[in-house]
Parts: sequence; C-alpha cells; structure tokens
Amino acid sequence: MDSSTVKMVFVSILWGSTNPLIKKFSSGIENCKSNVDKILFLLFKPLYLLSLLGNQLGSVLFYLLLGSTDLGIAVPVVNSMTLLFTAVVGAALGEGRLGFKGAVGTLLIVLGTGLCNLERG
Repeated sequence: MDSSTVKMVFVSILWGSTNPLIKKFSSGIENCKSNVDKILFLLFKPLYLLSLLGNQLGSVLFYLLLGSTDLGIAVPVVNSMTLLFTAVVGAALGEGRLGFKGAVGTLLIVLGTGLCNLERG
C-alpha cells in the first residue's frame, strides 16, 4: 500500500468515525429553542467538540491529500470508505445493525475501492 492509499484510508477513518460520534454527542440539541441555545449547548459538550475537531482535521488532511493524489481516485475512494467506516462505527455505537444488504454493500465498497487503486497503480 502506497502512502496516498494510507492517507486516503486515514481520512476515511477520521470522517467515518467522527460522523456517528458527532451525532451521539449532540443528542439533546433538539430540546434547545433558539440558535444561541444550540451553540451554547454544543460548546459545553467536550466530547462533541473533540469529535468535531477530529472531523475537521480529516477535512484539512483531505485538502492536503488532493494536492498529491489524482482527484478522480481520491474523492470516490475517500467518500466510499467514509460511508463504510460510518456504518461500522454507527453499528458499534448501537445505531443499528448492519443487515445482509448493508454487509453486501460494504463488501462492494471495499471491492470498488480496491479496483480504483488497481486502476491507479
């Protein structure tokens, strides 16, 4: 695995794992009445802020990755792998189990990502 593949997987893990964490740690925001209340609510949730920071770090790394990787490969690979990691982490957090169709979809994502990397190689 070359360095750009490792970077793509790392960004996907960052985005895919922080998406369900942001959702989990922002629970209760629906009870806030105004936007100011929502901002204050989130500012005092350290785990939410840490998850958001990780997500934004993934965005910065993705931006840097685009400078050294073929755009036609990086974008679909990172986005598809992000969905994969979001599904896995979401299931681990109890958001719902990955059923048969989800497992087949996950397998297709992995195979498609592998084919994209073979095409590049």
